[in-house]
Amino acid sequence: MGYGWVWGTGMATDAVKFGGSLVQAERLTLGVLLFGVAALALSDFVSPAYWLVTAIACVLRLAIGPRFALGEMQASLLGWAGFFWVIAELVMGRSWIVALTDFLLILSLAVSIEAATPRNHLHRLITGTFLILAASVLTDSVLYALPLAGFLLLLWRACRRLYGVGGDAGELPLGDWRADWGALLVMLLVSAMLFVLAPRFDTHSRLQNIQPRLQMSGFSDAVYLGDFARLLDPTVVMRVEVPDTTPAKAKALLQNRYWRGVALSSFLKGKWSQSGDIISRRAAPHSSLDLGGGTTGRRIVLYREAVMHPYLMLPDGATRLPDLPEAAGLTVNGSVKFISPPSSRLRMEILLSAAGSLPVMRPPVSAEGRAPASEAIAAWARRVTAGAENDEQRLSRISGLLRSWDYSLKTRVDEQQPIEHFLLQTHSGHCEMFATSMALAARSLGMSARVVNGYYGGDWNDAGGFLMLRQQHAHAWVEVWLHDSWQRYDPTPASRWDLSGVRFATLEHAWDAVRLSWYRYVLEFGDQDRAGLLTLLRQWVKTYATWLLLLPVFFLVALLLRFAVARKWSGQRGHCRDVLDRWLARQGIERRRWQTLETLPRPKGVDDGRWADFVLAWELQAYGKGAAWTPASLRRHLRALTRMS
Repeated sequence: MGYGWVWGTGMATDAVKFGGSLVQAERLTLGVLLFGVAALALSDFVSPAYWLVTAIACVLRLAIGPRFALGEMQASLLGWAGFFWVIAELVMGRSWIVALTDFLLILSLAVSIEAATPRNHLHRLITGTFLILAASVLTDSVLYALPLAGFLLLLWRACRRLYGVGGDAGELPLGDWRADWGALLVMLLVSAMLFVLAPRFDTHSRLQNIQPRLQMSGFSDAVYLGDFARLLDPTVVMRVEVPDTTPAKAKALLQNRYWRGVALSSFLKGKWSQSGDIISRRAAPHSSLDLGGGTTGRRIVLYREAVMHPYLMLPDGATRLPDLPEAAGLTVNGSVKFISPPSSRLRMEILLSAAGSLPVMRPPVSAEGRAPASEAIAAWARRVTAGAENDEQRLSRISGLLRSWDYSLKTRVDEQQPIEHFLLQTHSGHCEMFATSMALAARSLGMSARVVNGYYGGDWNDAGGFLMLRQQHAHAWVEVWLHDSWQRYDPTPASRWDLSGVRFATLEHAWDAVRLSWYRYVLEFGDQDRAGLLTLLRQWVKTYATWLLLLPVFFLVALLLRFAVARKWSGQRGHCRDVLDRWLARQGIERRRWQTLETLPRPKGVDDGRWADFVLAWELQAYGKGAAWTPASLRRHLRALTRMS
């Protein structure tokens, strides 16, 4: 029975050999394992081929029972096969953390269908715990809280059933689920205390090269025309909040700003790229970076999602980055670029002025003013600006005409001559087409111009009180060198902002509020947050010190009163039990303390009906359903019972 497939009476054998605890623990330990698998699956680090097979095996074991089992030898061989497979993955260049999760899931498969023994139940509990620990490092989804809560509850019940004390064979009766809620609350309270007090470790930066990232075009040093902002993708890429202010003020401060990313100045064969991305100023991690706008402003906090590009999106009016999470530098074109790839999730503090302004940037180089433009584009620019007296009027005419055209994400982009086709035929396209057309037209008129990629606007989340910047808010505009400074022009039609890929906006906002809270107060909870929380608790204690001192007094008085009443009540009931036991002994009946009267034989000479009425009355008062008897009243009942007989 220990080897090969076991299709016999495994459940009955276990029940006889190991007791009912193993039968009850079977589903509990499988549940612990399943919740661990679910938590790891949410991390998106492991292939569904691993976690799905394990989940199916667990479900089959739950449905069929211990009959669906491998012998211990076969399960051990499966675990060792997983170990050697992981070694092979490492040799082939797979990341160690991904290989580790693969091994844990193969091991989970082995213990999920191993023969039901006490050792196997222990294996499941340990493996499930390792799965949860791995998921706690890898998972940044708010959904992780759901399998974690289920894991804690089932782990408590399984351990209580298998390893409890105080009962036969070292077991505790499980009892009703409601009896465990108190213990679960205690575990959650202890977990919360450990969460606040435990030191933080920099795990995410070590995982940055393997964590999944949102694939986004348009935010690199080289962008092909037509690749940027083509879809109304509602994926949230940044969330921005303003601490220590009202939602109304935060909304007024953040809305309708441009979020500047990377400036692209070289255009050739339908491709934008940078012409010499030179870092003009560097800053080490946890140092500040001055953006040229002073050192004052309202502090905002930006939470960036997993993205591929190394650039930080800067809002209009950004003056300073007071605490850089990674080493970064300010480029000569006013972009902030991280020296090395940043962590997959990024929290940034930014000082922001009320008035929008561009960062201080260098004068243009030749590539930004004299890049080649076709004769067709130059002729179109001369025709549109004919009669204009200065550069401001020329730019205003070009921008005004482009704004009067149609914004569309479905218009075909000509691969050979995209801008000429747009200007002379379709008059329809997306923001990158409008921005490129204006930049090239300005260059053909002798002005330095470039395209900037970033974001504009955003959705205000009323549920959470923060701004959400989605992929659909990605935008391209133009910067022109005018009057010894860079000036922004946005030739994209306003109808662009009437389009949205968001459905069920209310539900989206509520869900994003929950996600930001999870990210802000769980994943990014650090030493500064701990200090702020302790400061808040101290202030709360000072404010309500009087009530905090009175509450223990009230509680102690109530506890003493309850103890006195309970003692008197239990004392009377104890005397009643002694009186009853002595009376039964005289009738030749011996009652143990835990026995009820219903289980005792009827005393001799007592009528069945009278005895049944007496037993019912005794049980009612004994369990608080009726008025408690005193020893004197019990003696009267017993004398009446005897007389009536």
